[in-house]
Amino acid sequence: MLDRTQLHDFHPACAPTEGLCGEISALLSRSRRKRRPCGRDAFLALLAGVPALRKTPGIPSAKESGPDYFTTLPLCASEADAALCQNHLKTIFGITDKESLLDFCDKQFRCQDNYLDFESFWEGRPAFNLASLKEDSFLFFTAARDFSAQFYPLTGHQGYLAWDISERMGHLRAGLACGLLNREEFDHLAEGQIVQAQIFGSWEEYAASLVCGALYWDFRQGTSQPDLLKAQQLWMDLVRTLLANDAAWDSGFWYVPKREKEYRLWPSEMKMYLPDWDGPNGCFLTDRIAVDGCKVGWCYREEPEKGFPDSGWRFFSGDESDDYIADISHTGIYDLNTACNLDPDVIPLLNAPYRSAFVRGEDGKFRPEPFDLPEG
Repeated sequence: MLDRTQLHDFHPACAPTEGLCGEISALLSRSRRKRRPCGRDAFLALLAGVPALRKTPGIPSAKESGPDYFTTLPLCASEADAALCQNHLKTIFGITDKESLLDFCDKQFRCQDNYLDFESFWEGRPAFNLASLKEDSFLFFTAARDFSAQFYPLTGHQGYLAWDISERMGHLRAGLACGLLNREEFDHLAEGQIVQAQIFGSWEEYAASLVCGALYWDFRQGTSQPDLLKAQQLWMDLVRTLLANDAAWDSGFWYVPKREKEYRLWPSEMKMYLPDWDGPNGCFLTDRIAVDGCKVGWCYREEPEKGFPDSGWRFFSGDESDDYIADISHTGIYDLNTACNLDPDVIPLLNAPYRSAFVRGEDGKFRPEPFDLPEG
């Protein structure tokens, strides 16, 4: 996250240790249990830890289950229980099948999308033109942005993501339990939540993001400040219950999905740096940058072949050997925005014409150099 002196239109309602932020800040300062690997199902169940603390008709409660309750995906014990759960989902949320479940989650749990818009304005890379909003939308957006500013020093880019993940997983968990989703459908839908969750370094970070997101959700519903303080206490009690339970979040259990390569950034860690980029956005990056985390040391833009979504940009750390570059497994095709996330220093270079090349000097700054590539 950026230092406050670098932020724009940033008007937090309180300091990070005051108001709604005080208790949340304490979550992040507590000692953290070292991560331990666990199975995929256990991790999915833990992501839905807060929804699991609520009593859902037809789904066994913690008291009715064993010590593995928070690391087990439940199933309704009978057709009658499944019917109770399905009726609950229909009555409360209007969910009757897989399609309506997905539609409900997609419409309701997008608080992180809002937060990323706010963040783009604070960090000086606005996602859209505020002047394009109608007056009512403008007033709501700025009020919501200013409300959210108090949480930026606590959660940074993580924002409200844990709230969205938690609520989505709670509904997917219920859908699996009562048969609205089969196991294959559940696994497919849950995979995205696992990947998104990798932005968090601990369950404490997940808890803080969840509480902030819950308070933003309540704010959007028009909840007053006194009632927000009451709501905060409820959410804090829930996450503290899980953080104090060594069979839940205090276990330190965490699951990391396998990837083709150990890329430096997960998708949820990416920011949008090029909202107005117009044109092909593909580029080449070597693994020295995308995997090892090196800065770009040398780059050039060649005229790409027509018919491909290729910007022409090629990025290297500068220490790759000829043999390394000759091995195509060390190079990948990426979106230009990914290159900007890996090294924001390249952003000012991107509009350079074809047949441009740049090298990073000892002072860390890029300077142009002759475009001199071998033919063929």
